[in-house]
Amino acid sequence: MLVSKKRALLSGLFILGCVFQVNAKEVDVAILATSDVHGRMLPWDYGTDKADSSGSYAQISSFLKEYRSLHENVIVVDAGDIIQDNQIERFHNVQNHPAIAALNAMHYDIMVLGNHEFNFGMPIVDKVISEFKGQSLAANIYYKDSGKPYLPATTIIEKEGIKIGFIGATTPFVPEYENKTGYVNQMEFTMPIPEIKKQIANLKQQSVDAIVLVTHMGLDNENNKPGTGVADVANQLPEIDIIIAGHNHQNISEKVINNVVITEPHRYGTVVSVVDLKFDIDGNKKTLKAKKSQTLPVKTYPADPEIEKIYSPYHQQLREISNQVIGETDKDLVPQEIIHGIPAVYLQESGLTNLLNSVQIYYSGADVTAVLVDNKKAILNKGPIARKDIANNYQYTAGETSIFEVTGKDLKDYMEWSAAYFAQVQPTDKNYQYDSVRGASKYMTYDMFGGVKYIIDLSEPVGNRIKNLTLLNGKVITDDMKLKLGMNAYRYEMLVKKGGPLEGRRVEPIWNSRTALGDEEGTIRNMTIKYITDVKKGKITDESNNNWKVIGIDPK
Repeated sequence: MLVSKKRALLSGLFILGCVFQVNAKEVDVAILATSDVHGRMLPWDYGTDKADSSGSYAQISSFLKEYRSLHENVIVVDAGDIIQDNQIERFHNVQNHPAIAALNAMHYDIMVLGNHEFNFGMPIVDKVISEFKGQSLAANIYYKDSGKPYLPATTIIEKEGIKIGFIGATTPFVPEYENKTGYVNQMEFTMPIPEIKKQIANLKQQSVDAIVLVTHMGLDNENNKPGTGVADVANQLPEIDIIIAGHNHQNISEKVINNVVITEPHRYGTVVSVVDLKFDIDGNKKTLKAKKSQTLPVKTYPADPEIEKIYSPYHQQLREISNQVIGETDKDLVPQEIIHGIPAVYLQESGLTNLLNSVQIYYSGADVTAVLVDNKKAILNKGPIARKDIANNYQYTAGETSIFEVTGKDLKDYMEWSAAYFAQVQPTDKNYQYDSVRGASKYMTYDMFGGVKYIIDLSEPVGNRIKNLTLLNGKVITDDMKLKLGMNAYRYEMLVKKGGPLEGRRVEPIWNSRTALGDEEGTIRNMTIKYITDVKKGKITDESNNNWKVIGIDPK
């Protein structure tokens, strides 16, 4: 009898063990993230009126549909900068904003505001949020007058019994970006880390199984201010499991800091960050066993017809606008020669660079201006000039002109930094070469200057290349001379940041074209169009005056 009871007990334990094993399971949850898509709704660049299949929401939609067909538990989030660029800003006042309509069609769960969402005033931000069917989050935005949160700070999404807690945050520098517009004067953007810490405690009280931060902040601190980059967040708040970053336009597949997994899905809809979370459920115990991330490109995916249908009427409007003729030129404005291996537009003043710098000087009143031509195949031939020709040759959609009061030394140091985009010419060289690091970057960092005469001698070492620098009237630029320098504010920030050629010399702009002329009219692209139509009455002549050139290789 005793043996029989023992067998029965063992049998019962075996059965209980089987039940226990049946109850234990593994749950996979995927979080798919986008950020900084900047109006790339379809695979098309409306500035140049050319197809561009490198990325778009329409291709992301195809990616999402395929991914959802293969995975059960999928959450989709966007970290901001959705409604600006690629000319989508023309449609902010349309009922059912096309970008938000697309996000709704793709069943996005969460949206976090980027700094560019605020470029058009709070009524537009309110409208966009009201139209989004998912949850908009912001842990660090408050109304100044009442102190109340502008949006919920967190949300919880449950998949197969697993509770994922999400926190949203936006760069606290929005008020500085919008300082001249006054668009966010009634809002307060607090430092993110204390707010995120508070929300972590809140989510823990709700027994979440993982915490994810979705934020429009980059990896590194912004403007060298501690606590404004997600590396600082991860170092101070290891309770976060995943950080989905944005803002800095970096492709971060996976970076682990303090056991926090960080990913950033680049820009312009080129990639999707895919976060994989693996949980074990053992009775009432739930454990996050593994976490990883990667960024996957969408360039091989076709545009989803559903998104194409949403954007079709806007697509046609933008193409018509891009092809509008705004004037004509009686000569080719961009030399097409390749001189010692480098496009001639980078080695001597051209009609194009003179035009772009003349535009900035005319509207800003600057003494000296700087411009970037980031298209190595720039072309503007004799004949009609369309809007798309301006965009093709000046490709930074949001580029504006800001004036900074600088010294002659500041200007020289900036110009030397720009000239360092090229390697030093050696006696046996037959061709010019780009610097091995800067030339390999996706971002061109070589600027050309207006309002001055100068020579760049590439046979000289870095720091000693700018020769014969004078104003157009022949006045020599001295180190202590005061100058009004007109340039793009983003480039200026690059110059004054840590390690930049003007580190520690930051000054505030005294004029900004987008403030003075309007968000759209104040871009360099639109100022150029206005200059051609209103000032030049549609007639452009090659006015390059050989004010600057690059030397270093004997032309013989």
